[in-house]
Amino acid sequence: MYRTARYLGFMVAFCLCLAACGGAAPSSAPTVAPAAAAAPTLGATGAPTRSDPNAITIGVSLPLTGRFGETGAATRRGYEAWATLVNANGGLLGRPVALRVLDNASEQATAVADYERLITVDKVDLVVGPFSSFLVIPTSEVAARHGYAFIEPAGGAPEVFNRGLTNLFFAQPAISVQQADPFAAYILSLPEAQRPKTFGIVSQDDTFTLSVVTQVKERLLAGGLKLVVDEVYAPTSTDFTAIANEVAKVNPDLIVGGTLQQDSVAQIQAYRQVGYQPRGAYFTSGPSLPDSFRAALGPATNGIFSSISWFAEANTYQNHDFTSTYSQLFGGTASDIAEDTANAFTVGQVLQQAVLKTRSLEQSALIKELHSGTYQTVVGPLRFDATGRPEGSFMILQWQGDQVLITAPTDRAQAAPVWPKPAW
Repeated sequence: MYRTARYLGFMVAFCLCLAACGGAAPSSAPTVAPAAAAAPTLGATGAPTRSDPNAITIGVSLPLTGRFGETGAATRRGYEAWATLVNANGGLLGRPVALRVLDNASEQATAVADYERLITVDKVDLVVGPFSSFLVIPTSEVAARHGYAFIEPAGGAPEVFNRGLTNLFFAQPAISVQQADPFAAYILSLPEAQRPKTFGIVSQDDTFTLSVVTQVKERLLAGGLKLVVDEVYAPTSTDFTAIANEVAKVNPDLIVGGTLQQDSVAQIQAYRQVGYQPRGAYFTSGPSLPDSFRAALGPATNGIFSSISWFAEANTYQNHDFTSTYSQLFGGTASDIAEDTANAFTVGQVLQQAVLKTRSLEQSALIKELHSGTYQTVVGPLRFDATGRPEGSFMILQWQGDQVLITAPTDRAQAAPVWPKPAW
């Protein structure tokens, strides 16, 4: 169990380590970003060092800068919270855990080179995955080529799983194409008088977003709704005025945004400027980042739907330990924690349990175990099929006032959904 008293000495050392390390390092100057541990092999700062022969080193390349920078940083915090908790409880197999973190700047080529370096030059003991299907697809190939298990937190597009890899495992409740299935089911369950008649889709040209909105489109069309807008924009787009004007002209009852983070805010701001007021709005990502989303939009968040794999009040394995550790390391409360942070923590939980079950760091043994075991995590129990797909379902969140609440499925709902949404 997590104990606050146990952290007092550790936290001083950890903060000194962070101050010494500074911000995220570029790929050309990698840093070790480990959590401290009460182990006899610690360096002067209290953290396992790269030269510590006793540390289990786990390598990861994250998009700490570039277009995925915000979510990449959130992912890093999840890995760090997990390593901190592990080390505070004696380490892994009796050894401290050290994270070796590289910044791929949201670039595929850099991420590929990073994993080659981590495995062949740095010779890390284990690797974990980056953020986004865009980066997971090429980097998982590197891990497969070298026989490494590759548990990843944020690459759930169909293309991740159709390449014949046996070393990849996606640590969320379901694959991304299924992310909005509970939302589509909710829309189609509305009484006919309340159900939207038309809908529009505006999506970033991204593997993840397109997989989600395509599934939503098919389900809503099959349910009798009429598609009146279907727009795809470049990942570099920042001005949505023209698209918003086109959407406003046809005025769909429901708008579905295939977004990653900043583009969800930019879409909504553009819709407000042109006076478009839908009866319902769903965005694939963005609303689940509470601080930045609310700070950018204020009361305009009210009524917006999204999907989520984790929430702070969940009564799941180690969730209290996770939220407490996060708050001690990074400040804030459990409600400030991004879903991407929890998903990275989940990767650590799965990896830790696989290592403990096999009592080994041997890659083939870990891969075999990951295909057969069930893992207790903050997002609930996880099992993986032969391709690494998880076997579960997402939850649907809705902003109600200044809160994010779970509205589906009913067995995990905190509140009934609000329909239609208030004006934004």
